[in-house]
Amino acid sequence: DRRQRQMCIRDRLWKTKWNDSTLPSRRDFDILDFRNWLGKIAIVRLDYEPFEVRFVLWGTELTEWWGVDYTNKLLGEEALSPGLWKSIEGKYLFEMSKDPFIGLLDGQLEQYNKPHQNIVSVDLPLWDGEKLSHVLMFHERMKVGEQFNTIFANHPGKILQLEGGI
Repeated sequence: DRRQRQMCIRDRLWKTKWNDSTLPSRRDFDILDFRNWLGKIAIVRLDYEPFEVRFVLWGTELTEWWGVDYTNKLLGEEALSPGLWKSIEGKYLFEMSKDPFIGLLDGQLEQYNKPHQNIVSVDLPLWDGEKLSHVLMFHERMKVGEQFNTIFANHPGKILQLEGGI
């Protein structure tokens, strides 16, 4: 399936930038590496003390799907229930910052009054030499009847399926 192949290509690209002991950093990538996914990418910056998540890039297709542009906004800032975003996705990203992993997300856009839209995401951690600094997120809108497990069959990532929507 084309979508499953695309997810694998993203992972392989990320893994080519990863040496044995260090995760890739944001500067290891050129925007042209992602030309097939432009518009569906988000990049978050993780700030510490206190822990905060800020979107430094929010793709144009994501803006269309969510109905809001999160570029330069904090996690959940434009959501109907910002606390829900912070308690679920904020916790997920905090966990990733402590012990980095490839993340897989699945959820509906209920927080944006679009529960009929199901979104999946592959989240790739990026290192700055000392700590996790950014997370590169690739999103896809699932087709009606498409199953999460079909897209991510045999994927080694950590899965978060959101009950309350994203």
